Amino acid sequence: MFKEKIKIIGFDADDTLWINEPYYKETEDKLCRLLKNYSSPENTSKELFKIEIKNLKLYGYGAKAFILSLIEAALQISHNKIKGSEIEKIIGFGKDQINRKNELLPGVEKVLS
Repeated sequence: MFKEKIKIIGFDADDTLWINEPYYKETEDKLCRLLKNYSSPENTSKELFKIEIKNLKLYGYGAKAFILSLIEAALQISHNKIKGSEIEKIIGFGKDQINRKNELLPGVEKVLS
């Protein structure tokens, strides 16, 4: 049978097995608010995305890579005028994201079993 030939099943877990993307968007929105004196929210989001794509090969994908890209975006957008206390807030945004408990989507346990 076909079922007996299956040895591995892979899942892209983010937003398939648990909620993830809204948390990244929430952190991005916090960055936009923090940088409002340097840039519009639309421009901040656009620049952050460009930096994330540029950094993807080097940092990979995930919360820590995202935090580094947030900091780089803040430095670039502010032309290195951002205060240390503001960078500290960005690091705090990242820590909050890393410490957030992932919320499983309905039926995940059944799917995985």
